[in-house]
Amino acid sequence: MDKRDGYAEEKGGKARDADFYLKNMPIAFCAVEILTDNEGRPADCRFVYCNKAYARIANQPYGTLEGKQGMEVYGTVDQVLLQYCYDAASHGREHVLKDYSPDDEKHFLIYIYPLEEGLCGCVLQDVTEHRRMEQKLLLEHEKRKSFLEATTEIDFEYDFATGTLAFGSEGDVSRKNRVIKGGLEGLVKNGVINERDRTRIENAFQELKKGKKAVEFNIQARLEESGRYCWYTVSSSSYVEQQTGHMRVVGYLRNIEQLIRTQAALKKEAMYDPLVPLYNVKTGREMVTAALKEMGENESGIMFLIDIDNFKRINDTYGHQKGDEALKQFAEILKRVFRRSDIVYRMGGDEFIGFAVHVSQPDKAVDRIMERLYSWLDEAEKDGFALHCSVGVFVGSRKSSYSDFYRMADQALYAAKRAGKNKYRVIREGE
Repeated sequence: MDKRDGYAEEKGGKARDADFYLKNMPIAFCAVEILTDNEGRPADCRFVYCNKAYARIANQPYGTLEGKQGMEVYGTVDQVLLQYCYDAASHGREHVLKDYSPDDEKHFLIYIYPLEEGLCGCVLQDVTEHRRMEQKLLLEHEKRKSFLEATTEIDFEYDFATGTLAFGSEGDVSRKNRVIKGGLEGLVKNGVINERDRTRIENAFQELKKGKKAVEFNIQARLEESGRYCWYTVSSSSYVEQQTGHMRVVGYLRNIEQLIRTQAALKKEAMYDPLVPLYNVKTGREMVTAALKEMGENESGIMFLIDIDNFKRINDTYGHQKGDEALKQFAEILKRVFRRSDIVYRMGGDEFIGFAVHVSQPDKAVDRIMERLYSWLDEAEKDGFALHCSVGVFVGSRKSSYSDFYRMADQALYAAKRAGKNKYRVIREGE
């Protein structure tokens, strides 16, 4: 039998073309040719071969992908993935990448290896179930950890007549703090509670004295002598001792430090942009809307709609990682330019907003802020960080809504772009 390219020896009379096994392999495979531009940089790829599993991932009929370019099939080309393919095809280096497809909600391991000059092979292994199981186990672990940390209970008893607090379980309570006298003053003096929590405890005790059966509240307490303050939920109820007639409070403290930290982290995550250290657009819009309602009649608000000039060129030339770094550095510059009382957030992409609140002299404020912005950009350029931006500015009062501010600032930005970029234009309310 002819055993040239792709033929195996017969075994039991069932010889097969090697392509038969490859095309029916359950793991996706494709071979691609790297296409370069006039300057030799990777620009696109052309499919040389794709098996059935890859055709299913690409949502294309089997046998129709060969000869097509990546841009033709997907409408866009992942520049990072293309760069790794180029490196394999041109320099003979192998790569293993992790990738996620949001459309299919699938996770892949991608093995990229050289075939011959200008060509590379890609094997896509679907690890979605493994990834989901891994995330589920991690989530269960975190839940279990948070639960155990959040439900640490320490019981106590407080005698109103003597002003004595006694902890019944040793737990995380130091020997010094096991019994504390002197009422709330003694708790503050011993550093067990903060002064600011005294009123909260007093109010809870008053409710119990008035006949409320149970009261629950949160405080910060330091139960270990050399420890730090942690958040606790105090669950308390009262009773009257039959022999003495004294009223006592019993209850327990449950450590919720981890729970508070988790809630704070989730709140911060919900408020801030996932890439740069600024508020996200939802938070920014809400804060600006609230600031407009609080502005006085003689005060102005100033919206600066800031757009980085030619940002696409950075992504196309240096890759998205460099583009992300540029956005982060630009965000840091904006934090220096605006006051802490101002509202700075990322609209999305390369567009940012700075909103100056409670301004009494808006014209001077605009000049000062823009002077600081371009001055900081000049300083950054000396350090090798060269970025320019165009800015649309709208000066308005509380009569204008958030939508009015944004619409007019956008018009001003358009005028700045038409003027040649790296400029700013101002529109004032009533103009």
